[in-house]
Amino acid sequence: IMKKIFIWLLAILFLVPMEAGAEIRNSLQQARLAYICALADMAVYDTDMNDVVRQEMNRLGWRFTDYRNKDARANTVFYTVVNMQAEPGQRETLIVIPGTEKLKDIEVDLRCSKVLFGGSNINEFRQYAEQEKVDSNAPMVHRGFNDYTMTAFFTPRESGKIAADEIQKFLSESNDHLYITGHSLGGAVATLLGARLVAAGADASKLSIFTFGAPTVGNTAFAEEYGCLLDVSRYTMSGDLVKNALQMLKSGYVQFGTEYKWQKNENSHRFNHSMAGYLDAAIRGYYDESLGGVLTLQQLASYKPEAISEEGMATGPLWNQQFDKGRVYIAPVQMKLPENIQNDSAYMQLAVGDLLMNQFQRIHVDENAVAASNEVDTLFTACQEAEQVGCEYIAQIKISGTMDKANPNLYRIATETSFFTTSGEPVASSMTSTTTKEITPIEAAMYNMARLTGDIQQAQAEGILPK
Repeated sequence: IMKKIFIWLLAILFLVPMEAGAEIRNSLQQARLAYICALADMAVYDTDMNDVVRQEMNRLGWRFTDYRNKDARANTVFYTVVNMQAEPGQRETLIVIPGTEKLKDIEVDLRCSKVLFGGSNINEFRQYAEQEKVDSNAPMVHRGFNDYTMTAFFTPRESGKIAADEIQKFLSESNDHLYITGHSLGGAVATLLGARLVAAGADASKLSIFTFGAPTVGNTAFAEEYGCLLDVSRYTMSGDLVKNALQMLKSGYVQFGTEYKWQKNENSHRFNHSMAGYLDAAIRGYYDESLGGVLTLQQLASYKPEAISEEGMATGPLWNQQFDKGRVYIAPVQMKLPENIQNDSAYMQLAVGDLLMNQFQRIHVDENAVAASNEVDTLFTACQEAEQVGCEYIAQIKISGTMDKANPNLYRIATETSFFTTSGEPVASSMTSTTTKEITPIEAAMYNMARLTGDIQQAQAEGILPK
C-alpha cells in the first residue's frame, strides 16, 4: 500500500518555501525539509501507490517526472519533484533517487572496490575512474555507487540528453534551491551526484543533500575534500547497520556530513533500515518541532491562517462566535488503541486531523473541547460546542486498532469519518482500515485518512458537504 497518499503531506509542507540558496537552517526548517525528503523518498519506491501519487500531485500542480537509463553497469531511475504553482525562485526542486529494488541494484551494492574520484567533466570522470594504479591517499569512492551515478546522470539517455547537463543548466539559470535526496543506495548516489556536480563547477550553495540510512561512499581523502563543500544532512536510525556496513566489510570508508540520529519507533516491527521507519521518525520530528511539543489539533489549527473565513469574519487564528454557513466544527478525535501503541496516538490525531482540516475552507477547532466518555455523549457535546461557536456541520474522526493474534507486532488500524448537522442528524460517513505489515501505526492512520478524503471530496461535489 505504500505510495497512495502521502502526497497530501507534500502539498501541505511545500506551501511555505525555503529561501533560495539558504545554507543555514533553523531547527524547524531542518525538520520540515527532512519530512519533505522522507515523504518523497517513500513515494518513489516501486509500489502500488505510485500511479495514485503522480495523479494527485499533478492535480495539485506538482510535476513528478521519472528518468530511466541503463547499461551494462546499472539499471537506474531517479525522479524530479517540482511545484509548478510556486513562483520562480521560490520553488523547492527535488531530485529523488530510490534505494535497492532490483537485482541489478544488488550487484551495484556488492561492487565494493574503490575507484579514483577526480576530473571536472564527464570524460575526465571516466578517465580517473578507469585508472588502475592510484595513490591510496587520493580521493576514492565505491565502484558500484559511482557506476550507478555515472549511468543515471552522466550517460546519454535514449533521447540523447544527459541528466547532469540539464541539472547544471538548472543550477546556473535558476534561483531555486536544489535538494538531492535518497534512501540507502539512493542516498549514496545522492552524495556522489552532489560531489560530481560541484566538481564540474556547480555552485555548492545552491544544492543540499538529504540521505536516509545511506552507506559510506568514499575514503578519508574524498570525505575531507567534499565534506567541507557539500551541505549533507545524513539521517541514521538506531539499529540500522547499513550506514556502517562498508566500514565493517572494507577498510578505508569514511562518512561525512551532519549526522542526525533518530530512534526507531518501537511500535514498528519493520527492519531498522526500512524507509517506513525513517518516514515515521520524520513525521514525529516535524510535529514535535513545528508545534513546540504541544501535540494537539488546537495547536495545529492555530498555525493554519488559510482556515480563516472571508475578510471581516475572523478575530484571529480561530473563529469568532457567530453563525457561518458551511463552517465545520472539528470534534475531538476518538481513539481506541492497544496499550502498547498508545504512545503514537497524539501523532495519529495530528496526521489525520491535519488532512481533515485541509479538506474545508472554514473550520473551527475548540481550544477547550475534550472527548466524552462514550459515543452518544461525545456527539451531544460536539453539537453543543458547534452551536455555541456558530458552526453548521460537525466532523468526527475515530481511530481504532487491534492486535493480530498470531503476530503481536502486527496491528490493523481502522479510521472512520462521520459528519453531522448541529442537531445531530447524520450527513455522511465512511470507514477504511489497513495493517501495519509494511508501514507504522502512524503511517497506517495517515494512509486510511488519505483514502477517506476521496469520499469527502465526492460528498462535496454532490453538495452534501461544504467545500
